[in-house]
Amino acid sequence: MPVKRIRSKCCDRCKKNEDVLYRVRIDESRAWIFVCPDCLEQVKPGNSFYQYGGTWKSKKRH
Repeated sequence: MPVKRIRSKCCDRCKKNEDVLYRVRIDESRAWIFVCPDCLEQVKPGNSFYQYGGTWKSKKRH
């Protein structure tokens, strides 16, 4: 069974450490940021700049 690595990363908006973050674009700068589930609910609805770029998880199999 592979050993899981546990990593840490903060939400770029609220700075909370989370186990799952979403890579998204949310404004005209088109810059990628990582947001937690709570911040995602705030920035996604009705945002024409919103683009999903993947999910980051703290537990990695390698």
